[in-house]
Amino acid sequence: MKKAFALTLTLWIVAMLSLVSVLYLSYGRKVVKKTIELNKKLELTLEAESTIELLKFYIATGRIDKDSVVNSKFKDFFPSFPNFLYIDGREEVLDNRTIKLQDTAGLVNVYDKEAFANYVAEDLSIEERSIIDGSLRDWLDLDEFSSLNGAESSFYRQMKYAYGARDEDYITSIEELFLIRGIDKYKKIDKELLTLSTVVRRNILTMNPKILGKIYGFTNTDIEQLIESKREGKEFFLSFFYRLNSGGQRPELDGSITSNILKVDVVVHRDGVYKKIKLLINFRPNNKHAFKVLEYYD
Repeated sequence: MKKAFALTLTLWIVAMLSLVSVLYLSYGRKVVKKTIELNKKLELTLEAESTIELLKFYIATGRIDKDSVVNSKFKDFFPSFPNFLYIDGREEVLDNRTIKLQDTAGLVNVYDKEAFANYVAEDLSIEERSIIDGSLRDWLDLDEFSSLNGAESSFYRQMKYAYGARDEDYITSIEELFLIRGIDKYKKIDKELLTLSTVVRRNILTMNPKILGKIYGFTNTDIEQLIESKREGKEFFLSFFYRLNSGGQRPELDGSITSNILKVDVVVHRDGVYKKIKLLINFRPNNKHAFKVLEYYD
């Protein structure tokens, strides 16, 4: 009986030790996997940061043209970099890195009220558009008088929001925009297409043709033809755009001059692990500095 009990106890101990060993090995494998993934993430972070620094130098020593950055000498030192990079939001793949540059003059500027109103107008009723227009004006004006279909601080207090209208002539961030009446309920606005540049300028060469067509009120047929015209080259595209635009040519507003403020997106990937860094950089901010980082998102 004692021998049987001892054997049973021994078997239970062996079973428990085996279970502990299995659990420990499983935990160990998870720790090793996490460590490997962390090391890969750190390596990719360093590679992404290095790519950002290269891009800063590339753009600062190059020439920002109508729809691209040109730097023919850079390739002598870094063969993987092309002689030019587009700044109209298209992606450039370099080995395991994806680079995207976007001129902010090719985005929808919130302070450009005409462009912004036309951009959000799709699928909105006249009343909904009026609410957005009036509420945006009330958010930015310096008084407490509500415009037609607008919203001053009294409206937000009545709705029990924890904030009121800014009542100053600026917006601090794109996220703040979505606090405003009408816009807070409108989910189709793509934040990536918006900018808050204080210089209101439209670079029609660096703007997505579909968005360009929206803010100028073109028909769907016109927009399709506009997209097709871009494949024929920039000069043909410009000529076709001005033929469509019944408002005429306004070089001070809708030309092909860049803002020198670029959104920079860098994605580095390897073995299923990704690292993305986004920046907003002002190139040529003054005579003392070649560039200034305005925003950084890791």
